[in-house]
Amino acid sequence: MKFLDKLIRRWRVDIALRNVPMQTKSAFDIGCDDGYLLNRLDKSITKRDGIDPRLSAHTRVPGAALTCGFFPNDLSAQQLNSSYDVMFALAVFEHFSEEDLQASTEAINRLLSENGRLIVTVPHPLVDKILDVLMYFRLIDGQATEEHHGFEPASLAAIFAKNMRVIEKKTFQFGLNNLFIFGKK
Repeated sequence: MKFLDKLIRRWRVDIALRNVPMQTKSAFDIGCDDGYLLNRLDKSITKRDGIDPRLSAHTRVPGAALTCGFFPNDLSAQQLNSSYDVMFALAVFEHFSEEDLQASTEAINRLLSENGRLIVTVPHPLVDKILDVLMYFRLIDGQATEEHHGFEPASLAAIFAKNMRVIEKKTFQFGLNNLFIFGKK
C-alpha cells in the first residue's frame, strides 16, 4: 500500500471513528482488510471482530475474531451469535451486488444491538476515474477497483430502508466520499 492509499484510508477511518457512540463495547468491521480500523478503536471497545475475503493469515488484531470470507455468508458461528454496538462498512458496499446488499442489510439488522449504529462510507462514482488516473501514475495501488460498478451512493438508503433508518448522511473528501450512519428501525 502506497503513501497516498494510506492517507486516504486514514482520512476515511478518522471520519468513521468520530461517529462511534460513546458507550460502544463491541464492533464489527465488514471488509476489515489488514485490521487497521479494528486496531485504531478505543481500548474500551473490548469485542472487535471482522471479515474480509482477502484476509491474510498474518493479520493480527488482539482479541478479535477475524474471518476470511464474504459477509454475511461466511460469518463464523461465534459472530452469528453475537451482537455489536457498531458495525463498519468503509469503502466496501460499492463492491457488493444488489443481492449481496439485500442479504447484508438483513444480517446487519440481526447483528446490530438495539441502539447500535452502522457506519458506512461509499465513494462517488467519479472516484473510479480518479483512481484510474492515480494508478496509471503509480501514486496509489488501489484495491479491487475492478469490482467497482459505478455504485450510486444515493441508492444505499433505499436498499437499507427495509431494516434500517438513516441517522445521518454527509459528504467528505471534497464531496467525493459519502458517510452514512444507519440505526435499526
